[in-house]
Amino acid sequence: MLSRVPDQFSWQGIESLQETPVSGLIIMHQSDLLAEDYPYIAARKVLILLDKWDFSLALKWIMQGVNDSAAYDDLTRIATWIVSEKARISWHNNNLAQQENILQTVLDAIPVPIFYKDEFHIYRGCNQAFSEFIGLPKESVVNHSVYDIAPKELADIYYQADQALLDSGGTQVYEAAVKNAQGEQFEIEFNKAVFFKENGDKAGQVGAMLDITERNRLMRQLDQASRTDPLTGVGNRREFNLAVSITLQKAQNAYGSTSLLTIDIDHFKSINDRFGHSCGDEALKFLVSCIHEAIPATGQVFRIGGEEFYVLLPKLDLAQAKQVAERVRQHIPEQVMTLKSEPVQMTVSIGVIQLASENMLEESFKRVDQALYEAKMTGRNRVCLAYYD
Repeated sequence: MLSRVPDQFSWQGIESLQETPVSGLIIMHQSDLLAEDYPYIAARKVLILLDKWDFSLALKWIMQGVNDSAAYDDLTRIATWIVSEKARISWHNNNLAQQENILQTVLDAIPVPIFYKDEFHIYRGCNQAFSEFIGLPKESVVNHSVYDIAPKELADIYYQADQALLDSGGTQVYEAAVKNAQGEQFEIEFNKAVFFKENGDKAGQVGAMLDITERNRLMRQLDQASRTDPLTGVGNRREFNLAVSITLQKAQNAYGSTSLLTIDIDHFKSINDRFGHSCGDEALKFLVSCIHEAIPATGQVFRIGGEEFYVLLPKLDLAQAKQVAERVRQHIPEQVMTLKSEPVQMTVSIGVIQLASENMLEESFKRVDQALYEAKMTGRNRVCLAYYD
């Protein structure tokens, strides 16, 4: 019968199911089935031959996991089973290849880089966008580990994240740097999920990569802009609030000191009235430059409003901060700027305080403002110190 079928068959005897390949077609008489064969029945395509076929007996064997059963002398049924299973295997293989081709086509049509790995962290597939993004052909990705396609310091990050995802068995979103084959670095948001085998075991993970380099750059620019005075380029009050909190925390941990200067330009209104507001803006920028020249490198300048500035002095106590304030006060009048072809000199009044703690900041600000007011009221171009009760 099988000679009339175009397919070719080869047969060999076996001693047990354990020695047979999963892809083979196995024909066994029920009396030849050994106890140690039972665990392998469901994982093989087995036709059990019965001395006499009946439905109840056939059902019993099917419940044991056999593929089908037939009477040992029912050659037509045996041949039909062989041909049908061979055809089914052929169709399945062709269909599987077709499905893989369709899947790859779909993946390649997606502009977002996509990859999938097995449970051993080996790449088993990716789309064209992934290949183009990292600058490697697919054959240099598929069947390779992340250590084959990324620098070790980055591969360590990916591997640890992959392992954590496989351990949890769910989904994962995180950001990490990615370098392509040309050495260009990008900021990437990874969105990954575990997929499973038919028996419920974890089979691997699939991931999509979103390039957030430009988004993060814009966010950093916006954040920086929100903390920067657009005229002078120094920090604004929001930036000061962040900086003073961090500085005080470091000082507390190191048992150190932190001081604050509050600086106000004397008679600044006269500059605006005489030269105009655009020249007043130039004067403010000039002042900031002068302050930077006179303070330590660790000092930070902030524009709090109008012509008033804060200078944060980490690691300096009140006496040291007073010396810095005097240096600023003396330095500024020595610097001459030109506004509308006229030389202009400025003086400043300064209040100085040594900050106590973060929970006393409002009290510190109040007292240093009082010191600044005292400097103004006692003749300007002066430095006055603030104290606690």
